[in-house]
Amino acid sequence: MTETALSALAIYSARPTVRVDTREEARVQELIIGMEMTEREGGLSALELRLSNVASDPEGGADLAFESSDLLRLGSQIAIYAGDESAPQEIFQGVITGLEADFPGDGPPELVVLAEDRLQQARMARRTAIYDDVSIADLASQIADNLGLTPVVTGFTDPIGTQVQLNESDLAFLRRIVQRYHGDLQVVGEELHVSPRGEVRRGALTLELQSQLRRARVLVDLAHQVTEVTVTGWDAADGQRVTGSGRGAHLGPGSGTTGAQILEEALGERRHHVGHLAVTSQDEAQAVADTAFDLRARRFVCVRGTADGNPALRVGTHVTLQGLGPRFDNTYYVTYACHRWDTRRGYETDFEAESAYWGGR
Repeated sequence: MTETALSALAIYSARPTVRVDTREEARVQELIIGMEMTEREGGLSALELRLSNVASDPEGGADLAFESSDLLRLGSQIAIYAGDESAPQEIFQGVITGLEADFPGDGPPELVVLAEDRLQQARMARRTAIYDDVSIADLASQIADNLGLTPVVTGFTDPIGTQVQLNESDLAFLRRIVQRYHGDLQVVGEELHVSPRGEVRRGALTLELQSQLRRARVLVDLAHQVTEVTVTGWDAADGQRVTGSGRGAHLGPGSGTTGAQILEEALGERRHHVGHLAVTSQDEAQAVADTAFDLRARRFVCVRGTADGNPALRVGTHVTLQGLGPRFDNTYYVTYACHRWDTRRGYETDFEAESAYWGGR
């Protein structure tokens, strides 16, 4: 698999496009000097849009460009499109939650627009609630309805018993439950996506070092690897002990040797017991054990890199890195992405990714 060209043109022109309340405003578009959009596992993407806050008037003078609230105001919808200007792709859609005026002293005044995606509503208030005999799909659908989002849930239809939301925001509660069962949630446009981590694949692309991959740093670390995770609990309904044992259920993309295999070969077996989480059924014990093992295993090989700006490089993307040598060339799962643009460096994407496998063995 080889890299896909970022543009059909000889020159990759990637100035971001901004839409406020579904409209492209000429003044906003012309005065962009910087953009940074970050996203990570667990959802809640954030945007920082930097604008020059000075504009000339017909009489030859100049004044602050965004004093009127007609263009940018708190609560406005904002969307960012990035990539090739001839066919930009949406990378962010959310609500303006902050405006910052910056007067640097050694340059013109600037206006910084701060925004978050629709999950910001889910963190604004805490509540206490009891959900009887629900599934994660049920919880995600209820919270999506509260936010005015369309739920898109993959799997997670099995009941997980009674769940208590105790003085938690909807976002914190849903994140806690989804992470317990090794899932991920993201807002994509007007949809709330919830899926098991092993089934998340928001796209696939290849990056080659000294081509679209500008730099990379890879760490292989046995410090947190284990050969087995165990969980025990008590089923009060049946009056019996429940146990779970995890040795790798959904390790994600990539190929090679796992951290557990190398650990056992190099240092011997290392077992870990999860004692701080209460489990009340055999299924729950097994799910928690699998999650705890897989979370460690997936962090065996971690990479931080910077690539040419690419709107397809998102959390959940399977990215194949080439040119790093036989041991590090592999397919990784992206866990963090930061899309940056400014007038000096152009469009770049910082990312972090992980793999349970070390190649070349």
